[in-house]
Amino acid sequence: MRGTLREAKMKSGRIGLYIDYYPPVWNPVKQVYTRREYLELYLHPDPKNALERQENALNKEIAEKIYLKRNKTLMLDAKGIYNKDILESDFYQYIHTFIKKKAMEKIDTALYKTCLAHLKKWRPEQLKFKDIDELFLEGFKAYLISARQLKRDKKLLRNSQAGYYDKLALIVYQAWLDKYLPEDYTARVKRISNEDSLAARLEPEDVQVLMNTPCTDDTTYRSSLFALKTGFRFSAVAILKWEYFHYSMNFDCWYVHLIDPKPGRPFKHYISKEAMDILGEKKEGSEFVFPDINYNNVRYHLILWFNDAGLSDKARFHNWRRRYASDLSDNDVDIYVIRDMLDHKHVKTTEGYTDVNPSRKVRAAKKIGTPRLTK
Repeated sequence: MRGTLREAKMKSGRIGLYIDYYPPVWNPVKQVYTRREYLELYLHPDPKNALERQENALNKEIAEKIYLKRNKTLMLDAKGIYNKDILESDFYQYIHTFIKKKAMEKIDTALYKTCLAHLKKWRPEQLKFKDIDELFLEGFKAYLISARQLKRDKKLLRNSQAGYYDKLALIVYQAWLDKYLPEDYTARVKRISNEDSLAARLEPEDVQVLMNTPCTDDTTYRSSLFALKTGFRFSAVAILKWEYFHYSMNFDCWYVHLIDPKPGRPFKHYISKEAMDILGEKKEGSEFVFPDINYNNVRYHLILWFNDAGLSDKARFHNWRRRYASDLSDNDVDIYVIRDMLDHKHVKTTEGYTDVNPSRKVRAAKKIGTPRLTK
């Protein structure tokens, strides 16, 4: 058996029951190793009547059952056997903990929170892990496709539907990795496809207009230019620390080495001297490159900036990343290299980011010669 059921005298005078684990065990909800699990069960230190003695006996019995259940879970986990008891856990509590952890990592959680609000609107009752499967995901998809916006009586835009579904799918996938679910249900459910709007993409001439239009916030301006020159998502820009920046003597080039937040994997990304110049003099240590960056604040000033430039329909931070990909494509960079530069897993995803410049189409058309006719 792992651990011991123990008693501890509380400040209130009551005796609390807890499990003392050794060695420490992993708590997948709090995402930490722990030695003690307090059961919120208490004993009367000196029972004065039959009722208090009965309460003591009952709480001891409950504590024993919890203790045996925890040890069963640990033994199954050690043998790689899925523990079905965990299906009774609260899925909403897991989501709240998941979002809290993302916020601590300085990852923007606005979409996660809105996704949760829609999920609770669709399923306001208690939600347990045993309720999560392919039918659950398909049901949430159907809800999103017909849902209205939370604050306005307007239908959800297609890309919003896709974004909210993707966030829930990511949480479900993580729950499977954390062994709360017996299988990855997201693998067999097709995601909601995004609607691509060419009119909302930044063109080279749009960038020039923006460069000639003053931006009222320095953090928004510099983080935008850095994203344009590196292709980083906002989530990556927000967590950048100076210690992630390195210089390669072999390649005579700067690179950034970090855990890319969205795919959640190590990413070594080479960047230009021009991108480094945007940041100014490199500092040492674990200080954030953009210490005051905040998604809502950047979003606010980005809208003002784009409105002043007459580009209000293109005011999206992610458009810098799309422009970066298209600029690489316009310079004849191979699509597979662009995939790696964007840290995409599949080249098909990258294809949706790259626009083919009309001048490249003209050059391609001129390469097609006319066959000579023989008499």
